[in-house]
Amino acid sequence: MSELLKPPAVPETILNFFASQPDFPALAGDISEEFHQRIQSRGVKAAKRWYWSEALRNAFALTWREVMRTPVRTFVLALGCLIAVSAVTGLYALIRWNSFQGSVEEILVSRYYVPLGLNLVPPLAMGWIGGRLLPGREWALALLFTFISASFALAGALYLVVVLKANIPAPLWQTVIFAANVLRQGCFWLGCLWIRHSRLRSLDRRIEAPDRE
Repeated sequence: MSELLKPPAVPETILNFFASQPDFPALAGDISEEFHQRIQSRGVKAAKRWYWSEALRNAFALTWREVMRTPVRTFVLALGCLIAVSAVTGLYALIRWNSFQGSVEEILVSRYYVPLGLNLVPPLAMGWIGGRLLPGREWALALLFTFISASFALAGALYLVVVLKANIPAPLWQTVIFAANVLRQGCFWLGCLWIRHSRLRSLDRRIEAPDRE
């Protein structure tokens, strides 16, 4: 019966995300074998719970190993991507701000509605380029990009509120800024994971080619 049962789809997908790691086939085989043994000895529910915890534990370990593989290079590239994305969107917002005449509400709608759309393209492009430059470390690059972005955003907010004694932005400002950052992060991750997915598909095709022969 255990041979007919498959591991839970979500944790299995998480594990397969690291299929490009050199020792992944042995790791995945050991976990799968242990999973079916636990079905026999402890039951299906207990085996699935174990698979979830084991998949997440190994995913964390594989993530840490990927980050520490080339930490300085990955950090520098993530920082460079952030600077490039911020420069493009910031320059556009600055030009529009200086050229627009109107109320604050009109400025918000006209100034940041378009940049929200522009936040889709530069992060996606930089994520794709960064993933191309760091094969096998796309996940680490995306994580560091988010970490650096959050660090700069927190530092900037603290500086405005504590040092400059600036007022907390109005809810409309907060919504616009939050939406822009969500779009930026999501598109950068999409660019990185797009490259990673393409590499995993290429790896699968190379593995399947000898079998067909």
